[in-house]
Amino acid sequence: MSRRVIRAVQALVLSVVAIGGPAPAQGPPAAEPELRVEEVVVTATRLADSIQELRRVPGQVYVVTAEEIRREKPRNVPEAIGRVPGIVFYDQVGSPFQPTVDLRGFNAQPNTGIAVFVDGVRVNEPDSNGVNWDLIPIQDVERIEVLPGATAVFGQNAIGGVINIVTRRGGRAPQTTLEAAGGSFNHYWVSANTSGPVGDFDYYGSFKLDRESGFRDDSDGRVTQATGRVGYRPWGATDLSLSYSYVNDRLEQAGSLPLSVLVQNRKANISPVDFYANELSTVTFQGRQKLPWGFSLSGNAFYRQTSRELQTVGLTSVARAITDTDGTGGALQLSHEAKVWDRPNRFVIGGEIQASEVDSGTTGSFLGFPFTSQSLIDQDVYGFYAQDTFDLFPELTLTAAVRHDSTRLDFVDEITPANSGSKSFNRWTPRAGLTYTPLSVLTVYFNYGEGFRVPTTDELFAFGVGSSNPDLRPVKSRTYEVGLRARPLQWLETTLAFFLADVQDEIVFDPLVPPFGRNVNAPESRRQGVEAGVKLRPHETVDVLLNYTFTDARFTTQASLSTGLVEDGDRVPLVPRHRANGSVTYRPLPGLELSLTGQYVSSQVLLNDEPNQNVFRIQDYFVLNARASYTWKHVTWFIQGNNLTDADYETFGILNVGQVFLMPAAGINVLGGLTIRFENYY
Repeated sequence: MSRRVIRAVQALVLSVVAIGGPAPAQGPPAAEPELRVEEVVVTATRLADSIQELRRVPGQVYVVTAEEIRREKPRNVPEAIGRVPGIVFYDQVGSPFQPTVDLRGFNAQPNTGIAVFVDGVRVNEPDSNGVNWDLIPIQDVERIEVLPGATAVFGQNAIGGVINIVTRRGGRAPQTTLEAAGGSFNHYWVSANTSGPVGDFDYYGSFKLDRESGFRDDSDGRVTQATGRVGYRPWGATDLSLSYSYVNDRLEQAGSLPLSVLVQNRKANISPVDFYANELSTVTFQGRQKLPWGFSLSGNAFYRQTSRELQTVGLTSVARAITDTDGTGGALQLSHEAKVWDRPNRFVIGGEIQASEVDSGTTGSFLGFPFTSQSLIDQDVYGFYAQDTFDLFPELTLTAAVRHDSTRLDFVDEITPANSGSKSFNRWTPRAGLTYTPLSVLTVYFNYGEGFRVPTTDELFAFGVGSSNPDLRPVKSRTYEVGLRARPLQWLETTLAFFLADVQDEIVFDPLVPPFGRNVNAPESRRQGVEAGVKLRPHETVDVLLNYTFTDARFTTQASLSTGLVEDGDRVPLVPRHRANGSVTYRPLPGLELSLTGQYVSSQVLLNDEPNQNVFRIQDYFVLNARASYTWKHVTWFIQGNNLTDADYETFGILNVGQVFLMPAAGINVLGGLTIRFENYY
């Protein structure tokens, strides 16, 4: 670790000590500070109809609230969950609008093992399984739930976990919020949102424009987002809503740099014509209805349309692709709460269907030879599930679940019909867990879950004979976890989890297989580790948060790739063994809040170096950020500084044709602005 990083760590520690709370004045002893948190309830099943206490859930669930998002001003969902144990996000393309998320060692290489939902709608793209975080307006988010580990009722692709996002709607009182901010790299954004009730109806609307020039050459970004939502709650038993969201963006992608260029100029861009443009329209209907005898029914239906344009220039290739995607679907869930043998029991059964059509065309050249492709993809997904949560004793709760998924992929190559193909996948995934609450302040749990990821059409067919691999098998995982949640003192909360995930048939990209590389089922792998979190309030004016995650991700069998022999014990690329973060928030005066945040990420193996033969590693790094805000009546002023030590570091690296390419992160930068909020004006 560099001296600069060591000094930054020392500065953070000294800051924690310095603002750990004012010295007590003479007089009667002050009351013990208390973490004033409401009892946490979480989404226990596929749809939000079934909500239950966290103490009955056999697994960790990390919740980020609307208040935290409002206070910390993250740019996107990955920034909002960046301090969650087990999470690290990195820049793979050279744009801060499009980060990649890693959860417990499952990332987007080559495709993500994390399922992401917005209001019950799966937003993983059907052709690649990737998530375009720029298409999820952060200002609309009410809460984010991160559920690490395989979770059966959420279906395919959730081998690493689930990120469940719930968006805002009109509340009991009217409010309007206006925000504007600006700072380094010509970054500025303006936003507005309004919400409130009108009789039995409620409404919510928002708009945001976010632009910046980027710290790299030719790395401009623009994102425009707008949302409208109408709800109807005539009485407590009925809740209906209809929403529409529109996003339009154009993001220049600076890309990674060869090591020889990086050491000379971290702001350089060797592919200045690369860009990514998205247009999204989404309509979502949601409904919940309480029924007699302890039953309730919930459901959703959606239409999601995206148009995507992408241009990339590599060392030996250039390509331009236009992709149009239409997706429709819905889910229905029936819940029942009653007593069985005089014990509380909650039973849930449900199903979902999703149909997607992807029309994609690409033109370009490779090694000077032109190519053209035009394809049509149909993907149909059907799933049904059941889950039961039963209190064996007042302190002991059993949860059992099972789900079946059926996926059919049809790929039509309109240029070379011989490359067309179809695949069907069917899979049962179970889950079982126990929670034990011997004390009101302590919960211990055990969980076992299975997950799977279907190969995408991009992996199976997209590059034609010789590069695609229609024989790919689904990725399968078995996850074991034990942990605890405790609140030993009124001002102290702790979480601890030990996890082990065995993965079979993991899909990796073998880059040197002619002509363009090939996706293959890699050897078996294992991800195991520990997550620990501490939240404390040593004084009524001070909050402290500390998190640490150890993840040991290794291949567990031998296999031969074009890049070399993968041995038992080789590390999985792009998975840091150590991740730690901490924050201190100090409120010295009413309305004034000061915060200091630090994050450490250890070294990582380069992508495409599964055999671990290259001695170069993505180096460890430490980043220190600070934020200050002051609220007076309806107005809040804020300023935040990122990478205060101006550290030079990289979050992503890849081995390409024997060369090391790295993605530089931004140096020191600031952002300042104000928020004006009006409430209860009618």
